[in-house]
Amino acid sequence: MEQKEIVAEEKVIDKSTGVGILIVDQRQVYMAKLLEERGYRLITWDLREGQMPRGKDPIWCAGVLILPVPVSRVQDLARLEQCLIMHRYDIKMCIGGAFPQELKELLDQYEIPWMDVLTDSGVAMKNAIATAEGCIAELSRLMPVNIEDANIIVMGFGNCGKPIAEKLYCMGAHVSVVARSEKALSMAHYFGFMDYPMDAAIPYTEADAIINTIPALVITKKEIDLLHEDAVVLDIASAPGGCDSAYCKEKHVPYKLALGLPGLYCPKTSAMILLEAMPFGYKPNREKWKS
Repeated sequence: MEQKEIVAEEKVIDKSTGVGILIVDQRQVYMAKLLEERGYRLITWDLREGQMPRGKDPIWCAGVLILPVPVSRVQDLARLEQCLIMHRYDIKMCIGGAFPQELKELLDQYEIPWMDVLTDSGVAMKNAIATAEGCIAELSRLMPVNIEDANIIVMGFGNCGKPIAEKLYCMGAHVSVVARSEKALSMAHYFGFMDYPMDAAIPYTEADAIINTIPALVITKKEIDLLHEDAVVLDIASAPGGCDSAYCKEKHVPYKLALGLPGLYCPKTSAMILLEAMPFGYKPNREKWKS
């Protein structure tokens, strides 16, 4: 079946259209505030306070429904699907990020237009900055030593790995990059990092920290056994991550799977980034900072 995904166009959603927002973190709170300031009629439901809204709740009658990013943050997807079907004639557009395949198929089946903002290259690039800053904040809490002068291995050199490596380098860390593709390795080398393919002799024994951005199991028992006693592992890859977390626990290696970092550390900036990709005509006012 041909997918009915839409993209942000020149046409801006009319302000007479109601906008419903399902809240799972502070990004949606800021999003609602910013849209309200632009004159949109908002209906919100905070999923942090309990269950999904009932099928008769006014939020389902809003013309535009904004789901969490990623959509998988909605725990009761079955209930969400039921409500979407029930109100398929009321909902003119469904906006979210990283829609599960089954939900995309359902939206297509009932001809509900949908938009995945995470497919926007601008969103991915800008969101990576927020992710990198949140990652470094998490790393500072996890490591028993300073980032400056620490030996840090970054697994992956994509949208997230690149700004993480750059910011760590600027903070004085000795950064090595491990990547799977020749293109990523070449880019890491161009930026001045030590670069290693996955099957190389990677200096795990010297690492004070490993940061993983690769959504595949790349940190196994073999790599964990090589770490020194104060080394830590921070995993920001999509759940379940790319590290054998059970073995880390067994070996007493500090490990954290840190997801949703933009929503935790930079929620307002992240909300602005997401809104720019949506058809509300939103543009951040940066002029006020210019002399």
